[in-house]
Amino acid sequence: MSRTHVCVVGYGVAGRLHERLLSALGFLVSVVDPLAEAPDTGAPRYDRVADVPRDVPVDVWSVCSPTATHLETVAQVLARDPAARLLVEKPVCRPGEGAGLTALLAGYERARLVVMNQYRHAEAAAVLRSLKKEFAPGYPVSGVRVGFGKDRREDIAAGRFVDHDYGIFGYEWLHMLALVSGVLPTGVYDRYLLTDPAEHDVRVAVDPELTSTAAHETTTIDDLTIELYSTIVGPDAHPLVPAPKWMGPSPEGAESRQRLVEITAGPVRFTVKLDPVTLLNGTPLARNTHWLAVEGPDHRSEWFFHDSPMDNALRWSMDVLLTGPARPEVDLRPIHRISRLAEVARSREGLPPTAQPHATPSARL
Repeated sequence: MSRTHVCVVGYGVAGRLHERLLSALGFLVSVVDPLAEAPDTGAPRYDRVADVPRDVPVDVWSVCSPTATHLETVAQVLARDPAARLLVEKPVCRPGEGAGLTALLAGYERARLVVMNQYRHAEAAAVLRSLKKEFAPGYPVSGVRVGFGKDRREDIAAGRFVDHDYGIFGYEWLHMLALVSGVLPTGVYDRYLLTDPAEHDVRVAVDPELTSTAAHETTTIDDLTIELYSTIVGPDAHPLVPAPKWMGPSPEGAESRQRLVEITAGPVRFTVKLDPVTLLNGTPLARNTHWLAVEGPDHRSEWFFHDSPMDNALRWSMDVLLTGPARPEVDLRPIHRISRLAEVARSREGLPPTAQPHATPSARL
């Protein structure tokens, strides 16, 4: 029996991770990228989608190219194979391209597309919901906070991770929204996505070269407050959009990444610090190790747990694409949310609106 063949389109940071993990899961993997060197794993590399040989059929296309090329790449793959299975990294498309993507998929009824978002499959949300039932039964969730921070200045200087369409909202915001959806009470997430960010507290650090580099959003629905914070230049770089106190300090010598989820119910606070986790003495814990704390008026408990959201997401995606009984729905609401946030940030700072989608030069994929 032949092995399932996954072709990874785009061999940057995300593409390399997909190639490595999919190979480890036993899939036959090839790579499309005109600029990359051949993978160390021995996976064959091609310049364009059209160059991938047809004698070894591609079962799944993993689209990890820059966001600006996603729609074009999906169109190329579907033109080659009208029943293609596609796994597309987030953001799935540029602002304003959602309708085009929907129309494209409508023309290929046998095709399937899944948007990759590893934190949609993180166990952290399920753990928090379970502990809330145990330690705060009867209390409604009154607050949700999600913060993702990383100093990406070195990567940006090298030309990586630069998002001029969404600005700060194109980096970690979709991950944070996935975690918010996992911890909010049923139905509240849908209502949250329908709120207009312009009517709530959205503070953004605008940058003339990078569009925006930090943001802090606070939205209240009934008696529940939702806060999201993110930075790509470190926590201390923005006096106008400082890191909120609930993010907490990083231990001395710790990696610059911070990923935190917190919910409050009555007098109890539940907090998860996602990988990477560093102990107070500076010792980094093993990959995919997460820290959990429950704090109440008269008790405090801490645990560590292991979970790989990326591995979970890849396994789930491959299962849905290859064996799922129904065509998965592509939820574009998070894309619309970050598009609106980006426009709100631009309007408040007097910047021109995001450029409308245009024909992108061939990326030779």
